[in-house]
Amino acid sequence: MRKSLLAAGFMALAALPVAAERVTTPVFETVGPVVPKTVKRPAILILSKANDWRHDSMPATAKAVTDIAIRRGWVVYETSNAAIFNAHDMKRFNVVVLNHSTGELFTPEQKVVFQAWLESGGRIVALHGAGGTSRHPWPWYIDNVIGAGFGGHPQIQDGVVHIENPAHPAMKKLPVNWTRNEEWYSFDRNPRGPGVHVLATVDETTYDPGDKRRMGKDHPIIWTKCAGKGGIFFTALGHQIQDWSDPVFLTHIEGALEWAKNKKAKIC
Repeated sequence: MRKSLLAAGFMALAALPVAAERVTTPVFETVGPVVPKTVKRPAILILSKANDWRHDSMPATAKAVTDIAIRRGWVVYETSNAAIFNAHDMKRFNVVVLNHSTGELFTPEQKVVFQAWLESGGRIVALHGAGGTSRHPWPWYIDNVIGAGFGGHPQIQDGVVHIENPAHPAMKKLPVNWTRNEEWYSFDRNPRGPGVHVLATVDETTYDPGDKRRMGKDHPIIWTKCAGKGGIFFTALGHQIQDWSDPVFLTHIEGALEWAKNKKAKIC
């Protein structure tokens, strides 16, 4: 009887949806997509590409961001083709949304364009998985875009986010103490410091990070960061598909896009 119960339990676990799967063969595009002529600066580019872990929330994320952009009257274009990072096409965009973009995304030539675009004044909205690649092969990305390396996460569970800056567009409609069911990211360092503005932390006393993933009393989970003349907004939230239809969570994302579109908004 016990053996049967165990077998049934394993079958039930196997039937659960997988939230992310490993990409076994990374893809590097060399020919860019044909971007419609109607996509002109200041447009938003959604990069939905993963070369490490592919989140099953990626399509829902792209749709949610697109819906927000259309409602706000912002031009938006989505692609999984990283060859769009060429000097000609990137002139169209003032904001890039990294849609759970994991792993090594770019060829060496595309890296040059990406870095130059950002440091000359571009804005990035990096969502969840964009900060979730362990042993990232491009150290510049970890240090200058995200500002901290991925340190792992426990099982999805409830925890409480403490908002540090409720005046920021991405935070102003959120509860000051925001309870969420999340895949709580830990990092290899605390990003707080010069050039970084922490917007929210997660309270490790409200969930179990596991001993190896504890960051202590100060565990940033949402922040903005300077990079040359450009800026990055990073939120480690948004792992699950249902997040992207949650009205409260979507105010967070819409505020992040609003911040990114506003060239006068303070970065760090």
